[in-house]
Amino acid sequence: MRIVNRKTFLALPENTVYAKHFECDGFNELQIKGETWTNDWLYENLNDFDDHDTSEERYDKIEAMRKEGKSFPLRLDSCSRDGLFDDEQWFAIYDKEDVAKIIARLTKTIL
Repeated sequence: MRIVNRKTFLALPENTVYAKHFECDGFNELQIKGETWTNDWLYENLNDFDDHDTSEERYDKIEAMRKEGKSFPLRLDSCSRDGLFDDEQWFAIYDKEDVAKIIARLTKTIL
């Protein structure tokens, strides 16, 4: 894993696995970088679930998981836009070896 600034991050290719890095808090959730636009990019969030069209639907499903124990399938085909435009943002970049270690470790949970 390495940490890069926004300018370097924007130049990285699609399918780069990353997490936003915050000096005091560490790292956010893992995401996969999609297409880079002029000053922002598309991404896939590895923590997304089910299909929802609005933030209200998402909230209702989260509440159903919390209060009723409902389960919704993980959704890895959704794409969002990061339009925060924070030039001071840093990113943890996961190298291929890191991703392979994550896959190997996760595989152990289903064997």
